[in-house]
Amino acid sequence: MHLLPVLRLAGHMLLVLAGALLLPMSLALAEGEVHWRAYLWCGTGTLAVGGWLLYWSRNAREIAEKDCFAAAVLCWLFATAAGALPYLFTGATAGVVDALFESMSGFTTTGASVITGKADVSRSLLLWRGMTQWLGGLGTLVLVVAVLPSLGIGGMEIYKREVPGLYSDNLAHRIRSTAWALSWVYALLTAAATVVLVVLGMSLFDAFNHALTTVSTGGFSTRDGSIGAFQSPAITWAVVLFMLLSGMNFTLHHRFLTRKGQRTAHFAHPEWRWYMIVAVLASLAFASYLALGRDETLVTAITNGVFTTVSFLTTTGYTTENYVAWGAFPQVLLLMGMLVGGCWGSTSGGVKLARVVLVFRYIGEEMLRLVHPKAVIRVKMGSTRVALDVVGSIQAYFFLYLISLAAVTLLISLDGNSFMTSLGAGVSALSNVGPGFGTVGPAGDYAHLSAYVKTVMIAAMLMGRLELMTVLLLLDPKAWRG
Repeated sequence: MHLLPVLRLAGHMLLVLAGALLLPMSLALAEGEVHWRAYLWCGTGTLAVGGWLLYWSRNAREIAEKDCFAAAVLCWLFATAAGALPYLFTGATAGVVDALFESMSGFTTTGASVITGKADVSRSLLLWRGMTQWLGGLGTLVLVVAVLPSLGIGGMEIYKREVPGLYSDNLAHRIRSTAWALSWVYALLTAAATVVLVVLGMSLFDAFNHALTTVSTGGFSTRDGSIGAFQSPAITWAVVLFMLLSGMNFTLHHRFLTRKGQRTAHFAHPEWRWYMIVAVLASLAFASYLALGRDETLVTAITNGVFTTVSFLTTTGYTTENYVAWGAFPQVLLLMGMLVGGCWGSTSGGVKLARVVLVFRYIGEEMLRLVHPKAVIRVKMGSTRVALDVVGSIQAYFFLYLISLAAVTLLISLDGNSFMTSLGAGVSALSNVGPGFGTVGPAGDYAHLSAYVKTVMIAAMLMGRLELMTVLLLLDPKAWRG
């Protein structure tokens, strides 16, 4: 591994974060908050470290593909450290671990929070929380579309032929072109969400914050009651729409906006169809249970069923009600949604729906070969034939995810937490969802957990956001050679 190009990339990232801190500082100044100095010192320190990294790595060569493992991990760690400073300097969190937890939850778009009583939190800090999720979501898009496919551990290999304009043989050029192509789509969707939410009755501050955390599928809210606090069916359904859009592949959004002859790209792609089928069927099952099993009105059952299903399938983590009180069936359904997640090339967490589809198709092909031993296995996603080595990497990812979930759940349970709390916190961290089950459900939070459990979850959130293998590969001495 070559350290200098990795540090140069981290330096550029810190400069971006230093500039981003100007926005909450400006809001603090405009509203007469005493915390504006905290943002000034945080921004100055972040700028100094970023500038020093750039100076030290000024003679670095272009980053190589094998260096991207370290670059992804190091950039997220630097971002988490810088993002934690405002929580510490404003006194919003109890200590360093809580600040790092809140920051990591933001940049990984998890949405798990240790901050309670948001009415007492400054608006500038609420804005910073939303910004960390928005910036982390954009970083995730660039990672999964431009970087991971070249390393053979992502899932975007099946999209290369369909969106060739985002790919090239040069990694640095690919990262730049992908970042530019997806960032304006990302920003456009954020602006649209802001406008719609303002029109439907949110204040500009709340609308902008929720647009940031909806498009990033992060789930941080400015209210303790999340979206349910606004008590507006119109807002609830608008958020459902933007969560669905944000859980889709952004390269398909890009193709829809830039290629006039391919405006039906979403409808033609099999992953999108499966995404909509799963969302509709799960929503119907959820709504039916609420209407028939809990005697809720049809309108309330449909609204709560669709919203909660989409929120957890896209791993956004917004809530309108305490779903833990609804019984076991909804929790099992939501757990499955948390595990599956949204589409490849989106800001969603989880295993990703296309992986699930391809695994089931591979199982079907293997069953066919049991009947016809000489049959040739051909696994396809739509018209695209998926190489067996890609299918193999997907199977390995499934196995690694389950092992990681079991390990994280076990580590959390060692601190005396119940099974449901341990499982909920584990899958929430690895799938980057936010709320879980037990004491970390929508009626609870993560503030009561010990520093040990929070540290375990910080590591799990990072592993889940960076597709597990990206982090674990750094533990292999072979990855550091050359």
